[in-house]
Amino acid sequence: MRGCDWAVAIGCLGAGAGLVGFWGLRFAQGKVALGEYVMRLHLAAEYVTAAALIAGGIATLIKPRARLSEVLVGLGLGLVVYASIQSGAFYPEEREIRILLWFTLVFAFAVLGLRLATL
Repeated sequence: MRGCDWAVAIGCLGAGAGLVGFWGLRFAQGKVALGEYVMRLHLAAEYVTAAALIAGGIATLIKPRARLSEVLVGLGLGLVVYASIQSGAFYPEEREIRILLWFTLVFAFAVLGLRLATL
């Protein structure tokens, strides 16, 4: 496995675990409005994104050139890009989270670039 493959795998695993951790903290702080239908859909999308990233990271560790790992990494990173752009509207008063979303967007494009470099 090349260094880029390791970076992609670790990046995907870290991003997926980070999403789960972020929402775990939000739940612990009582900052998740589960009564709102839109937020429940948003949470479902966030956990699907985390699952795709973790699966992509594991698949890349097992066999980086397999079609399944390519699809899972692409899916997970695509979902992260979407979530990074779309999620800012949920946090109009939380500047730190909006900044974090921009860093996440840049990170996703960097990992995607590494993935494309290894194809």
